[in-house]
Amino acid sequence: MPHVLVHQRISEFRRWKEVFDRLGPARAAAGCRSTAVFRNREDPHEVVVLFDFDDLAGARQHTGSAELRRAWQDAGVTDPGTRSVLDAVEAGR
Repeated sequence: MPHVLVHQRISEFRRWKEVFDRLGPARAAAGCRSTAVFRNREDPHEVVVLFDFDDLAGARQHTGSAELRRAWQDAGVTDPGTRSVLDAVEAGR
């Protein structure tokens, strides 16, 4: 199961989160199993999201979609930032 880690810069968290939530069905259709949203404590204009997808094809489908690019404008994304595709090596407490 691939994980996608995204760092973005945004103008306002509440606006960004509303659009993020609205995209839930599109993520689910692409095989996204779960998300974890983080906000930089020292910089409120930076968000980090960890997505868990069923497969790499679904992850690429969603992260490369025109719908997502358009949503970034609505969400106030000021810098699309970085995106990393990760494979879990070890999980623990």
